[in-house]
Amino acid sequence: MQDPPSQPVDERRPTWTIGDFALIWLGGLIGTATFVALATSLDNEDWLVVFGLAGQYVGNLLMLWLVWSRKQRPGLGFQVEPRDAAYVGLGLLLQLVLALLLLPLAELLFPDGRPPQEIAEAIADAAGSGSLKVSLVLTAVVLAPVTEEILFRGVLLKALRKHSDRFVIVVTATVFALIHILGLNFERIWASAALVLPPLFVLGLLLAWITLRTGRLGPAIFLHSGWNLLAALVLLIPADLLEEVNSATANLR
Repeated sequence: MQDPPSQPVDERRPTWTIGDFALIWLGGLIGTATFVALATSLDNEDWLVVFGLAGQYVGNLLMLWLVWSRKQRPGLGFQVEPRDAAYVGLGLLLQLVLALLLLPLAELLFPDGRPPQEIAEAIADAAGSGSLKVSLVLTAVVLAPVTEEILFRGVLLKALRKHSDRFVIVVTATVFALIHILGLNFERIWASAALVLPPLFVLGLLLAWITLRTGRLGPAIFLHSGWNLLAALVLLIPADLLEEVNSATANLR
């Protein structure tokens, strides 16, 4: 008895949904609340940001696994190749160029030099704890890129594949940028948003385009890691050295 003829596969038929994305993001919020509560019970406020971020990404990944295991294990394009490491340099370059372009705006909105994002402020303030800084940097350059690319350029992008590539790129970049509002300095929310969200939108456009072009998450993960790496390295520079550099730069103007 012959098998029935196979049906053509519609590559644009979504295997993931917006509901899946929302559920996985909710898992991150639950993870954040759980880990922050744990950090509070340990009476160690210095680690609150680390625990909060770790809880978010662990919650995202756990909920992702639960959803994935109940959906006949649809793929997300999570393939990484050695050549993808070159995209770290592209992320570094993009972050540097956009930071230089927005430097006048940053000096205007934050004349005291205070970072507009909570994780950046936490790294900068953790001067007395090397282990804390290392944990924050590893979270920023490893855990965050992997988890966020799986979520945004994996689940969300595939949920929107029935639409045009242009629509997918713009929408995923917009959602990616707007969700980062939760990590901004709420004391200066509008100034922080004006400085942080436009570069994140540009980054999101490039990450989505590369993912669609390559069909894999590897390039986007390394590019995202390079983007975060530059900011982390700058914030690891001792404050005294940064003040000397700023003074020397001011004298040259």
